[in-house]
This record gives sequence, C-alpha cells and structure tokens, in this order.
Amino acid sequence: MKRVLVTGGTGVTGTAVVRYLLNRGLEVIAIVRPGSFREKYLPVADNLHIVHKNLMEIGALADEIKQFGKIDAMFHIAWEGSTIADKQGSRDNMELQSRNIVYTVDAARLCHEIECPVFIMTGSQAEYGISNCDISEDMQPTPKNGYGNAKLCAENMTRIMCKGYGIKHICARLFSIYGPYDGTNSLINTGILKLLKGERPQYTSGEQIWNYLYSFDAAKALYLLADSAEDGEVYNVASKTQQPLKEYIKIMHEVVNPNVEVVLGERVSASGVMPEMRADISKLETATGFTEEYSFEDGITAIRDWCLESQEEYVGNVENKDFYK
Repeated sequence: MKRVLVTGGTGVTGTAVVRYLLNRGLEVIAIVRPGSFREKYLPVADNLHIVHKNLMEIGALADEIKQFGKIDAMFHIAWEGSTIADKQGSRDNMELQSRNIVYTVDAARLCHEIECPVFIMTGSQAEYGISNCDISEDMQPTPKNGYGNAKLCAENMTRIMCKGYGIKHICARLFSIYGPYDGTNSLINTGILKLLKGERPQYTSGEQIWNYLYSFDAAKALYLLADSAEDGEVYNVASKTQQPLKEYIKIMHEVVNPNVEVVLGERVSASGVMPEMRADISKLETATGFTEEYSFEDGITAIRDWCLESQEEYVGNVENKDFYK
C-alpha cells in the first residue's frame, strides 16, 4: 500500500490509524468534518491530506478523491455518535444508527467509484451481543442494541455491495479500544482525568473479565488486515490478554496516581448485569501474524502523559450533540 483513504480519522481509533499509517510512510487522505475541533489531534505532515466534508456528503466525493491518485485501500472508521458524552444513550437512538448504515453504504459506493480495491470497515463486539465466554468469529451475532444491529446491517450490506463491485471486503470487529485522543466518557478516560486531579473514581466490583487493546495496536491490526485478510471475512480485533477489570483499575492507579486508594464496589451496574469483554483473536493472528507492541501499563502511561501535555479537562466531541435527537 502507498496511498489510503480514511474516514473517522479524529476518533480514538481513527487518530491512531492515521498516525500509524503516516509513520509507515503511507500517504493518507483523511475525511474530516468541517470545523471539527478534534482535527487538532491529527499531526501536520506532508503525507497527510485533509478533506473537509460531512459524512452525509461522502457519496459525492469521488471526483475530489480521484485527484490524489490511485487509492490502495479505504478504511471506513467513521460512525456518528461514537464520541458524544452520552455514548450509551446514543446506541439506542435508532434514527442516528439508521443514518450510520446509509453513510457506510455510501462509503462502500465511494470505494467503488474511486476504483479502490480494498474496503475495510470497523465493526464492533456489540454485534455479538452479551456473552460471558471467549467470543470467536463463528459465533452467531445476536446484537442487543441499535448500535450493534446497525453495525451488523452495515457490514452485511457493504459485503454484498463489494462482492458485486469486485472489491475485497474486510470487517474488523473492535472490542474495547483505549488510547489518547479519546472522545468517550469511558472508564479509562474519566478515571485518568480524576486521578490526575487527586480525586477517587468510583467503580463497580470489577470482577468481570475484560479485554483492553491499545489504540495503536488496533491500528497495527487494521493495517495488517488490509494487506493480508481474506475477502469477505470478519476478524476480532482485541488483546491477547484479558483479566478481571479490577486488575486493570489497579494498574491505572499505580501508573497515574498511586496515592489514590482503589475502592471497589461503590457503583452498581444500572442494568444489574455485569457483562464481560472476552475475545478469541486466533483468526486475526493466523491471518496476519499480529502481535501487540504495548502492554496495558505502556498504554496508560502514554494517555497520562498526553493528558498532562494537553491539559484538557475532557475531550468529548460536543459537536455530535446535534446528532443525538
């Protein structure tokens, strides 16, 4: 690959993908919402080109994108509502999720119009639904919310489209990705910010098994999949390591602020259910040779340092508030 197109390049995964590809010497064309304050998280680089367009305009971009030359792969990561503060609420906003299906279909059509041979989209663990065992790609998807259903629908529709177009279609189902430049109200994001201020975050008992993958390792996996994956296949993108959530919490305290005591069990899940995040990534490993480069300690250290450097109270994408209606 020499030149790639990326949507959603300012989110936690997308920013890592853009930076990873640039570091490998690829030319990157990133579609970014006009006026997005999150654009500042992208580096200034000669091999990075920003195209300022909304997702709703993606279907009319072929002529503009063609001006950059031959595109070797398209990474469709964009998904409206993924970076707003009320992430859980947005997942059952059916109008919002329905629009995301249309945007993904438009992205696949754009891939065809610019004669790009590879379309790689990010799916989600939410497509599988709730499971307390290691999830493999051959498990029957049973999504429990609008977000998971929309991801699955968009995946299936674009796979059919790409087959007709003669384009390689790859779906990378992301599990729990964490990293700098996060725009979600996640445990990691809010926990680190509180710890840096000397405050004590509140947690559940943390007994459930969890799986965290650092964003730049996720970017590496997506790059390898674009190059080596089989057409029409689905791949779990997650960590090889998984352990009780409380063990991750302890590490976060040790790295960010060991003077703040870890107190578990102060919060109770609103649903009364403690879902787990467990993944089997053997298919990804076999197809690409993927290995992680960052330990959880490494990732938390990088986020801590970025928070201290940026001095931002919260990096949620308030621009998306208009989409949550």
